[in-house]
Amino acid sequence: FIMAENSTHPLQNSLPEKINNNKSNFTFWDNFPETQKDMIAINRIILKHVNTVPGLLGEALKDTFAFPGKMLRPACVILFGSFGPNAHEKRKELQKIATSIETLHNATLIHDDIIDESSMRHGRPSIQTKYGKHIAVYAGDYLFALSLTLLSENAQSLHSVIADGKTMQNILVGETEQYNNAYNINISEKEYLDQIKGKTGVLFGLACFIGAYESGLKVTKALKAKKFGEYLGKAFQLRDDILDYTTTSSTFKKPVLLDVKDGIYSGPLIFALQNDSTGRLHELVKLGQDLTKEQLQEIEKMVNDLGGVKRAQKLADKYTDKALHNLQKHWPDNKTRQQLEELTNILLKRSY
Repeated sequence: FIMAENSTHPLQNSLPEKINNNKSNFTFWDNFPETQKDMIAINRIILKHVNTVPGLLGEALKDTFAFPGKMLRPACVILFGSFGPNAHEKRKELQKIATSIETLHNATLIHDDIIDESSMRHGRPSIQTKYGKHIAVYAGDYLFALSLTLLSENAQSLHSVIADGKTMQNILVGETEQYNNAYNINISEKEYLDQIKGKTGVLFGLACFIGAYESGLKVTKALKAKKFGEYLGKAFQLRDDILDYTTTSSTFKKPVLLDVKDGIYSGPLIFALQNDSTGRLHELVKLGQDLTKEQLQEIEKMVNDLGGVKRAQKLADKYTDKALHNLQKHWPDNKTRQQLEELTNILLKRSY
């Protein structure tokens, strides 16, 4: 660790807070200025914690949050927190709880990139690529610990902490199931949907639940928020998987179709395989790690031609409709609900 402490890595001390919290890094929220302010405040809380971490670990953590993503999960905490009777007086606590959700999310991303050996994240080199797998593991672990600390210090009861722990377990099970199904060309729609619930849906669900519950709403009401989050998370992941087959790496800001070589099959490919009467798509997919760039391009074309993308989009529409129905049935028609409705529709139509 002496070498890490004395490192002259080019990123050391080069990520000042004012750059990280510049409004230009939160342009996704330009149409929602109040939420944008919350996201900037949440990122400031993150920076306050990671800026004190020394050595390469600290540099890796600063790098992780140098250019924030959409920050959808912490936004769900804040937005559903706005429905509660204690929303105003609990604002600071809700921001810190939302921060715990964002750090948890980033911890899972760092570990995912290690497992997937992914070289890119948000259009930039991944942490494991820049700093090595050892530092990346420690960075992910540090964020898991920070997430739990922030939650336990600001939650009103153990109920939220227990929900957080169960969600972490479900995320791990969901990720593991994905690898259990590696190279399984007969994976069913149900198995796939179970995977994306564990991979994405449950964390969105936790964010919505914990925001509603910590703002003073009853558990029964908070569970309705959780259900909305799970629907939104499934629609979001389906759209993410669709983009693999409809956009370029430069637009999507991550490598596309490489999961196919690793035997990780998403909805569009699974549905296209079910329509593959000639067997050509099966033949290509079975090549796995031996797939060439040209063959991956052929797979992309076949997935579109065989209706895989169209069916996945139909499913994404279905879960979007479920999410919107949940909002309209269980939540008051106010500015917050309108923002959630608009956000839900934006995410379904996004191209990145």
